Amino acid sequence: MQLNHAVVLTLIAASLAACGGGGSSSPSDAAVAVNTTKPADPVAPVVPVVPTATGENTGAVSARFVKGDSARFVFASIGLQSSGKAGSLVQDAAGALSDINGIVFTGNPAVTREISGDASFAQGRWFKGTFTNTFGATSLPGNNASAHYVAYNALAALPASGTPSCDAGTFTAPAYTGGASVSSDANFGKASGTASVSFDASGAKVALSIDASAGGSTGKVSASTSMASAASSSIIGGYLSSGTGAQLMLGDGGAGRYLLIAAYKTQLANGANYQGVATFRCS
Repeated sequence: MQLNHAVVLTLIAASLAACGGGGSSSPSDAAVAVNTTKPADPVAPVVPVVPTATGENTGAVSARFVKGDSARFVFASIGLQSSGKAGSLVQDAAGALSDINGIVFTGNPAVTREISGDASFAQGRWFKGTFTNTFGATSLPGNNASAHYVAYNALAALPASGTPSCDAGTFTAPAYTGGASVSSDANFGKASGTASVSFDASGAKVALSIDASAGGSTGKVSASTSMASAASSSIIGGYLSSGTGAQLMLGDGGAGRYLLIAAYKTQLANGANYQGVATFRCS
């Protein structure tokens, strides 16, 4: 299905009452009956429960996102690209976010795909349901009309030096947004990529390359930029239009690690346009 919508950038920097994003908790020990004629059997240790996807959701997180005072987000759907400080964040039992700075996702069911993350970030793709914000309500019927998101904590400051190594990245499925018509089996594609980060006295230098494919066609987005401050966000190429480009951000990966977060758009060789998000862990 081809959906053509105007692309609107809304930089949301509202400071709302914080909620959600807490740490995981462990259930209390259950009472154990003891037969006084023999020693009691040992009680197994309590293991913390990590949320897993249920129902139509896919993916999982290794830990719940721990929202800090510097929490930020990036959000990308057809017709809406938004990023900024995350006042409110609500994470459900499956690890998916249902409230991102007042962008609220509901439905019966409300389905999120490619759920991923840990204590330092939460990522996913709203697939089926309705999200509402200050512009109104947007229906996601379970076709290509998805909404991709990443929530993370910004770095307190850029390090003076260092060249951490980045992993292979975590991606949502790139979703068709328009351009050349495609069949329904090409509503979503696959993505992979590489990233690099380095720090020096002038700030951070970041670069990434993402390969996307769908319906037998392929495309690539490459982006590189310098960031002078920890909370910088760089928009490169045609990200704000129907072209190829990306928005890049750095995040705090915890324990001296870093995150490189990207929201991107790419046009495949067949003329179809796709968008998604990705998070690279660098240490």
